[in-house]
Amino acid sequence: MPGDEPSVRLADVLAMASSLADYRLEPVITAEHLRLALAVLLGETDLAALSRGVSPLVPRRAAPSPDDAVRGFARRWSERLGGPFEPIGPADLAAMRAELEPPPG
Repeated sequence: MPGDEPSVRLADVLAMASSLADYRLEPVITAEHLRLALAVLLGETDLAALSRGVSPLVPRRAAPSPDDAVRGFARRWSERLGGPFEPIGPADLAAMRAELEPPPG
């Protein structure tokens, strides 16, 4: 039902995106990780459905780092929302999701 979405903050999205990249042993956090993070946080999917995870017992070379597009996204949205810990309202959530959609084709 519209308006019943769980409260999500930019900090949650960024942390989940980082966790997803780490879970998959991917060295770079991308917009795809952000998109998947939102889906997990909104209860549309879960880590098990995303599969390809690697046990935390597998040694990692280094923690994943964000690419330039993700850095820009985090900076832009933090400014827009008034900080990373502010809840994302429905209109901003829709705009964020639209921004994260992969280009057609």
